[in-house]
Amino acid sequence: MHRVKRIVISGILFLAAVLAAVPLPAAVPLPAAEAPATGASEPNPAMEQVMRMANFMAQLKEFSVTLQTGYDVVQESGQKIEFGERRKLTVVRPDRFRSEVERSDGESTMAVFDGKALTVFSPKQNMFASTEVKGDIDAAIKHFVGDLKMRLPLAILWVTTLPKELEQRLLGADIVETSALQGTPCVHVAGRGETVDLQVWIPTTGDPLPRRIVLTYKYEEGQPQFWANFSDWNTSPNPPGTLFSLDIPKDAQRIEFLSRVARANEPAKPAAKKGGKK
Repeated sequence: MHRVKRIVISGILFLAAVLAAVPLPAAVPLPAAEAPATGASEPNPAMEQVMRMANFMAQLKEFSVTLQTGYDVVQESGQKIEFGERRKLTVVRPDRFRSEVERSDGESTMAVFDGKALTVFSPKQNMFASTEVKGDIDAAIKHFVGDLKMRLPLAILWVTTLPKELEQRLLGADIVETSALQGTPCVHVAGRGETVDLQVWIPTTGDPLPRRIVLTYKYEEGQPQFWANFSDWNTSPNPPGTLFSLDIPKDAQRIEFLSRVARANEPAKPAAKKGGKK
């Protein structure tokens, strides 16, 4: 019997190769798009749709959404196996964030940012980790993914710098067609990055909130994909303040984030020698 590998390829869960607003770990950074030639450039309807979505999302004061996601993991045999999870996000800018995750194997975790600290709790393992964070949600997400090496799929969508970063990182885009998703007519846009191709479905009318995103890692072995279906968008959830605190049992074990443990276990660098040769 072969052991099924669930560990994901470099960066696929952080989704940073094409959507790199913050320095996410183990991802291939994209070069900025080439500057346009001198003179007026032709308008690109596909990029206009993408920027309509990005600008709208960046200015939202609060929102909640549910994501059903799946991602391919290429096995040693070359076979691709899909895993998934369901994630509920609630954001209140500038400094409140909650993520609830249930993986396809039933494992669940919760993470909250209350403006002062980031806390992650695993009910099944009855363990939690917490760290102080100064700043807003953008700073908290950067710290969560970049410094703590924690998973947050599509992290770029939840920060306010989304429009600027998409303009810099997407090398081109085209409109594929108009198709209905969940009964809503959507523009299907195909974008191109240096190492990752992006597809996104954006409603043709009303709030331009994405209904589906697919990323293809075209230079990874097997060209694995990540996909996310969005539902239950709410741009005025008005959540209670208690939503951004976790009811952690008194007997829960507090642990350190793995990235910090790894850094603490790194061997000390030898002290530099002082003085010149005698």
